[in-house]
Amino acid sequence: MEIRNISLKDTDEFIDLQLRLDEETEYMMFEPGERKPQRERTEAFIRGSDTGDNFLMVIEDKDKLWGYISAQRGSCNRIRHTAYVVTGICTGYQNQGIGTKFFNELDKWAIQNKISRLELTVMSHNEAAVGLYEKKGFQKEGIKKNSMLVHGNYVDEYYMAKLL
Repeated sequence: MEIRNISLKDTDEFIDLQLRLDEETEYMMFEPGERKPQRERTEAFIRGSDTGDNFLMVIEDKDKLWGYISAQRGSCNRIRHTAYVVTGICTGYQNQGIGTKFFNELDKWAIQNKISRLELTVMSHNEAAVGLYEKKGFQKEGIKKNSMLVHGNYVDEYYMAKLL
């Protein structure tokens, strides 16, 4: 098992990982079958991780990707010091310290790239994720009421951030 930076050769496997996560968990933004993979857009995001504009790490095991963490830096000058974080780890690879390692690497990237605010949203009932984020220094800044509609039920999200 290896946690590493992504490369362009991983594009197809990364798209496959996102599609698998959409099927496996209800905690991701997209419902199963909703995501429309865009290879060019994915490649552009991966290239951005090479320049420091974005951050993207993956976990690879048995020649397959099983999780990722990404951070997209604010594009406008007034929010260039911020980055929005998304992470997803397949069920069989959870509770093994991977999330902690991902966030440790994210912190290093943020400091190197003069990011002073990391932010994310998380469904309020996703206790495992909320616990990880709080352990890594994120704080709840607010609640987005009825933020998502999952299986016909409204779900609140926490807006969380970490200042570096």
